[in-house]
Amino acid sequence: MDITVRPIAPQGNLYGFASVTVGGIRIDDFKILQNKDGGMFVGMPSKPDKTSTTGYRNTVFVDKEFKDDFNTAVVGKYHEAIEQAQERTDKPKSMADQMANAKKEAGKHNATRPKKDADVKNRGGGDRGD
Repeated sequence: MDITVRPIAPQGNLYGFASVTVGGIRIDDFKILQNKDGGMFVGMPSKPDKTSTTGYRNTVFVDKEFKDDFNTAVVGKYHEAIEQAQERTDKPKSMADQMANAKKEAGKHNATRPKKDADVKNRGGGDRGD
């Protein structure tokens, strides 16, 4: 089973979508939702149905024995995707940010270097045999 998730900016209790490939069959539009207690769960793909009490009907069904493992796998992939996105945003984005960070690191490194003797500076650079 291969799971691909697409986190989105939360819209109500909807936090993302997932696609699952099993045995060469790909199923799209699983919903990653948050329940009232703050826990995440997977909603099945669905389509509008005027005869349903909710206004929608599921188009994919997962049996009870597999549902907990399925939910855990999809929600786990969602959390991994969020962590990866967070890591990308923690890194400097622009060249100016990268240069500023490099300057700061160089300053730290240079502060730990031993100071040169005043005599070496006054002679003009060392042991060239002048």
